[in-house]
Amino acid sequence: MAKPAKDRSVHYTYEDYLTWDGPERWELVDGVPYMMASPTPVHQQIALQLATEFGLYLRGKECQAFIAPMDLCFEESMKTPHVVQPDLFVMCGEYGRERRIVGIPVLVVEILSPSTAANDTIRKLNLYQRMNVREYWIVEPDENIINVYLHDGSTLRWTAECKPGDTLSPTMFADLLIDVSTIFA
Repeated sequence: MAKPAKDRSVHYTYEDYLTWDGPERWELVDGVPYMMASPTPVHQQIALQLATEFGLYLRGKECQAFIAPMDLCFEESMKTPHVVQPDLFVMCGEYGRERRIVGIPVLVVEILSPSTAANDTIRKLNLYQRMNVREYWIVEPDENIINVYLHDGSTLRWTAECKPGDTLSPTMFADLLIDVSTIFA
């Protein structure tokens, strides 16, 4: 199959996703395909700063950070209707990692772009909530803000807005102190 149909009533699986040709990047949320635009330079600089912080901190530890483009599926089945490529996510413990990462991340970070804002703040927030992702950060480059959501057992709840001058620590790694100013520098 060259590409998914534009008809949103047609639902796909990871198995279908693997057959799509072309240079486009896609995500599947509840079986619905969403094409991803190329990120902006500001987006990539923020991603690089966050990846540097997590990469250095996690070196030699049991958890590992991954950056886009990396397919993340929450279940092993080839029939899963969910395939996402978060800007950054952290996996701990056992998880599948052959052609894709399979499992539930302890932290997911999405950096908003005009073309992906609705997906990141609505669709993917709801998906990450249903999949029991412990912590979700939404980075807003235009506002220099990182919104932190924590899973309370049933819901991903907004808990903090971090701006330059603030220090941010993932709940799973309390000794990782991230100066928010460096993320937006």
